[in-house]
Amino acid sequence: MELELPLDIRGMAALWLTRRKGKRRIVSWHAPWSRDTDPLPPSVLNRIPAIKRMRLLRLLGLDGAGHGPWLAQATGTAARLGRHRLAWNLMHSWLDGESPSPEDATAARQLLDVERNRVKRVMQWNREWPSGIIHLEDMPAWLIPPAIRQLRRLGRKGSMHLISGGHLLEPGSWRWYVPAGCNLPSKVQILSPALS
Repeated sequence: MELELPLDIRGMAALWLTRRKGKRRIVSWHAPWSRDTDPLPPSVLNRIPAIKRMRLLRLLGLDGAGHGPWLAQATGTAARLGRHRLAWNLMHSWLDGESPSPEDATAARQLLDVERNRVKRVMQWNREWPSGIIHLEDMPAWLIPPAIRQLRRLGRKGSMHLISGGHLLEPGSWRWYVPAGCNLPSKVQILSPALS
């Protein structure tokens, strides 16, 4: 049976949970945030040991965060960027409480540097027009979760509508609806497909 999972940390965690049960399946990745299904319902998370569950929940909570352990942050970044092998290795290191290999650690820190620099640079000028719509078309979708958190750190408390570039699995222009006080979108709409 084929699994359809989002290409982000939630999809990687869902894959990890199915492999823990000894099931190896073919995975079909789709763009994250483009479907309403949750690959990690609470009933699935409740079946894993408490220590692993707490580490997994912390890992999920730090996706796109600009603070916290670098290993957890980098795992989410690698997953959103489509770097499967790196994300998988980093996630295993995090869940097992171990240090990643020097090669994986170097690649992970470089990804975090790229993410932070792009998010900071983009947020240096006003991109809101008309009021309530933030234009981030030059940012790919994998950078929007940390951009949302950056906007919250800059004092943006209300709901937001953002327009971004697409994802490597779903190019085009995307519109993000983020409720007040949340760091995650409640809905993502693909506005226009990429021109071929």
